[in-house]
Amino acid sequence: MAASYLTLFQAPTESAVKVLLGCFSFGLLGGMLCYLSFEKRLIGFLRNHPDPPDTVQGRFLSVSKKMFFFMATVLVLMAGAVLFMVYMDINFLLENKDVFGREIYAGVFKEIVFAFGVLLLVSSVIIVRYSRNLHAVLDLQLSVMEEIGRGNYQRKVPIVSSDEFGLVAAKTNEMIEGLRERDFCEISFGRYMAPEVSEKILRGEVSSEGEIRQATVLFCDLRGYTPFVEENEPRRVVGFLNEYFTEMEQAVKRFQGIVLQYIGDEIEAVFGAPDDLPDHAEKAVLAALHMRERLAELNRRRADRGEQPVSHGVGIHTGEVLAGSVGSPERLVYALVGDTVNVASRIQDLNKRFGTDILVSEATRGGVTDDALRFESLGRTPLRGKRRELEIFRPA
Repeated sequence: MAASYLTLFQAPTESAVKVLLGCFSFGLLGGMLCYLSFEKRLIGFLRNHPDPPDTVQGRFLSVSKKMFFFMATVLVLMAGAVLFMVYMDINFLLENKDVFGREIYAGVFKEIVFAFGVLLLVSSVIIVRYSRNLHAVLDLQLSVMEEIGRGNYQRKVPIVSSDEFGLVAAKTNEMIEGLRERDFCEISFGRYMAPEVSEKILRGEVSSEGEIRQATVLFCDLRGYTPFVEENEPRRVVGFLNEYFTEMEQAVKRFQGIVLQYIGDEIEAVFGAPDDLPDHAEKAVLAALHMRERLAELNRRRADRGEQPVSHGVGIHTGEVLAGSVGSPERLVYALVGDTVNVASRIQDLNKRFGTDILVSEATRGGVTDDALRFESLGRTPLRGKRRELEIFRPA
């Protein structure tokens, strides 16, 4: 364009240089505007894209360097263009001061003001567009952070640029992936262990040495389970056990107990560990009575399906236990250790002898303060493997 201007209009060389400088300035500023416009469209596209990039691509370029480039370019172009125009106009006026009148000075001034105004306007648009793009990127980051705060780990932060914002977005995506894996582990862990216990283990609050606690232990054992297994295929056995365990666990949880483990057809539950539980003995008895009601309801459903009813025996004992992680360095489980656990298991076995479904020890009976709960003493009874006899009670 400068060459055409110089050739066709026989313009002075300085004028051609001025045109060339103007074209270069507007070309560079226009390119910056195109880049920022493309970045804006890219941000809008990635905002709703189902699978945006989640890692920084390309060479890292900091925000400060980008801002320095934009500002320096704008200032250099503005200052260079204006200074060059001033220089050329001053030379022109000095060389032709006798030819032109005072009006030429006003024209020169208007030319400089016009060029300065246009460059200032374009530069302002560039700066505003860049700041809006930064704001849009920050909004993306904040919106995903809000989703994380609500527990939604499905969204990722789109990485639009290879600067600090892109680095923060990449680190946020790594954090989201870590939180997602953590939640998956917690959910999976919670299915194989009581949530109250698994949460303490994950927080590192379960001592490897264990802790001494006053608690009530409940054992529940199915009756006639061995013949049932012999007469039915494994899938049907598992289906029945899942239905039965679901009912019994709901009864235990209703009274703030925790099912520690299923041992074949047997349930081991605890009231008062790993967290303190007031009136744990009374709550264990109430849970056992509710288990009786749920078993009756289960048997009604089984009768409707033409299946045989089932029965179980429950034994409850209150005392001191050691609660903690037990096992080898390669595999640990949360368990209760102590004579209280053994006594509760032995009391459960006594149901076969007395023809009952629920039996409690005198220690558990002493921890019940609700006068509405009635107990019948079955006398002092020897326990298998124990030298001392224990008074046994049957809830009425």
